[in-house]
Amino acid sequence: MQIDLKIAQLLSSRICHDLVGPIGAVNTGLELMEEDSGDLTDDDAALGLMARSANEASRRLAFYRIAFGLGTVGASGGASDGGGKSALDEAGALAQGLLENGKVMLEWPDIAAEGFGPVPPNAVKIVLNMILMASESLARGGTVGLNFAQLDEGLGVGLTASGEGGAFREDLLAALAENAGTEDNEITARNVHAYLAQCLAHDLGGRLEYSLGRDGEIQLAVLLPNVADC
Repeated sequence: MQIDLKIAQLLSSRICHDLVGPIGAVNTGLELMEEDSGDLTDDDAALGLMARSANEASRRLAFYRIAFGLGTVGASGGASDGGGKSALDEAGALAQGLLENGKVMLEWPDIAAEGFGPVPPNAVKIVLNMILMASESLARGGTVGLNFAQLDEGLGVGLTASGEGGAFREDLLAALAENAGTEDNEITARNVHAYLAQCLAHDLGGRLEYSLGRDGEIQLAVLLPNVADC
């Protein structure tokens, strides 16, 4: 897989943009305490704000390290096998952390009951970026559900997102298109994760596809052939 310098820069911009809020809130809390008003209630409120914001920044960083970076999940931590079912379980925990305290709920399947074999790191990254795309499409909140299927053709991943006013953003759809990254179909910091997910899918021999389900449900799906061999 070839990702040029511009894509790396856009991913960095996306991370910085999403961390400015919680880190700025920590700084605000520190400034409130530095005023030294002598009011313990104010100090408690400032400490609470700092703790929540620092926790949010930490959860976002943990998610982005795996979704965008070279980090891997799974008990073994190795890039060769990705930790098998443990990798998917940990991916679910990272996604739950990203969405914590938000309006979007994640429905994660019982991976242990499915008996999956090893899953490569890039497959995990695709799943995390699918969840990120779906959550951004539910501005008023809703539910994101994942399903995995070990098929003869490979690993199937299906995602369904539903919620009031939910709509898949046009720029995300453009980033999944064949001509993404061209002069007529620009990649930006807002949709670069969709482009990354499609590149990762291509690298594993698959393609990430979008469709609308019943009642306007947003659907994302990918079939990754022989992922255990990747």
